[in-house]
Amino acid sequence: MHERDYRIDNLRCLLIVLVVFCHLLVVMSAGPLTGVLYQVIYVFHMPAFVFVTGYFARWRPQRVARGLLLPYVEFQVLSCLWGNLTSGRAWWHDLTLLQPRWTLWYLLACVIWYATTPLLARASTPRVRLAVIAGAFVVAIAIGWLPWVGGILDASRLIVLYPFFCGGFYAGKAELSARIDKLNPKRWARLCIACATLVAALMALHYAHGACPKEVLYRDTPYANTWECEARIIMQLAASACCAMLILVTPSRHLPLASMVGRNTISVYLLHPWCIRVLRLVLPLPGGEILHVIAALSLAIMLSIALGTDRVCMAFRYVFCGGWLDRQAA
Repeated sequence: MHERDYRIDNLRCLLIVLVVFCHLLVVMSAGPLTGVLYQVIYVFHMPAFVFVTGYFARWRPQRVARGLLLPYVEFQVLSCLWGNLTSGRAWWHDLTLLQPRWTLWYLLACVIWYATTPLLARASTPRVRLAVIAGAFVVAIAIGWLPWVGGILDASRLIVLYPFFCGGFYAGKAELSARIDKLNPKRWARLCIACATLVAALMALHYAHGACPKEVLYRDTPYANTWECEARIIMQLAASACCAMLILVTPSRHLPLASMVGRNTISVYLLHPWCIRVLRLVLPLPGGEILHVIAALSLAIMLSIALGTDRVCMAFRYVFCGGWLDRQAA
């Protein structure tokens, strides 16, 4: 039996907490500190999440259909119905599978990314793999100049984040995590310092021009001007350096809570938006911005742990990923 890679599980835990935290920040807090946190985290957290998604990606049609496509259809329909119900529109209004609601773009993107893994696997040498990643990077930058990109299938984010999926896929093929464990401490430290320095330099370059609009951070719209193209290049490079730094510094040993949440991110990712929808009913909260940020972070950690337990994830997979079909077949 293949031994779990706890480094990747622990990293996924950190990233899913950041995903939940950013979504909570939007509804719970506002102000300069919130803006800075949002800007910094959005530069790297989804690229890194896509990277670890690619790490173990394999094209297994039945598993992809039940684990990704089926939940996408179910939650897309539920989200459309909820939006129509709360806004007083007819229940069938804008009921579509081609324009993902809120967080659901990621599931649809994963289905498409996974489908490309047989082609990615044909690149058997490091030089060819680097060429594939570089080509995907160039396309990710160029796609922003197409005025129609976005909307349908959330094509912009799908393409802009694809280089990170490719990088994760090839890192998994090269057993990068195991290689990191074999690094001597001095070389490991030099690599960490180099990545951190690169991240700092790129972020300073980014902020020297002023913070980019949220639309650029979301990577889901065409460019409005040349600066947004430059900002995307900087963001892609900074996110790449962040991915390298995160996988270097993440512990490879089993951390009970973190490793558990890390292997159950699917239930956290799909259920936390519904917790936030309920939370909207009791907002706003009393207190200032710092208190709201602390509350958002605390709630993000608690939600991630609560929704990422093995029991919750098993129940989630049974209900939403076709687990009930197995019992019927038996």
